[in-house]
Amino acid sequence: MAIKNLEKDVLSFMTPGDVVLIEYQSREPIENLAWGELLPAINAGGVVVVDFFGMGEILLRKFMRRGDVDYSSVLELLKDLKVVRVGPGTVTYGEILEDVVPSYDPHTFLRSYHSIMSKISRLPQKPKYMVTFGLGHYIHFNPENAIKSILTAVSTIPAEDLVIINFVNADVIKRAHLAILEELSTAIVEVSGGEFKVYKDGGIGD
Repeated sequence: MAIKNLEKDVLSFMTPGDVVLIEYQSREPIENLAWGELLPAINAGGVVVVDFFGMGEILLRKFMRRGDVDYSSVLELLKDLKVVRVGPGTVTYGEILEDVVPSYDPHTFLRSYHSIMSKISRLPQKPKYMVTFGLGHYIHFNPENAIKSILTAVSTIPAEDLVIINFVNADVIKRAHLAILEELSTAIVEVSGGEFKVYKDGGIGD
C-alpha cells in the first residue's frame, strides 16, 4: 500500500511490541526521513537510538548540511535522545546509555542485548521507541552469525515495552537475510524516491 505520511499512516497504529522495518537503498537520502521527519515526530514518546558503527551520526551530519534545517529544533531533539553506541565510530548526539562492543557470537550478543534492555527498563522516563541505524552494516560484515545472534536475542528477550524501528540499507545485505528481518517485523516500509510502500503480515497493508 502506498502512503504519504509515515508517522500518521504507520507509526500511529503501532503499539509496544511491534517492529517496523524501514528498507532503503544507498542512493536514497534517508537522513531526511530519519532526522527530519521520523525522530522529531516520535520524540515526545521517548526514544532510544541504537547506533551501529556511527551510521546514525553520519546520517545526522548529512542532514545538518541541508540549507533549510531548523538548527534550534534539531538541537532540542538531540539532547532528549538516549543512545546505545555499538562498535567504533563517533556519536556526538544524545546521552550515551551504553557502549557495546559488536559481537557475532549469539551468547555474547544476547548478554549485551539483555544489558541494554535492562538499562532501558530502569530509566526514570520509559521510552516508547527504539530506533536502530546501521543494522544492515552489522549484518554485512558477518551475515550468518549476525542473523543467528539477532534471532537468539529477539526470541529470548522480546521487547514488549517498545516500538522498534529498524533502518536497514537493503543494498548491503543479501535478500535471504533481509527476508529474515522482514519475517521478524510487524510492518515493512520500502522507501524509494521519497515515497513509501507498506507491507504487513507478508502482504500489502490494508
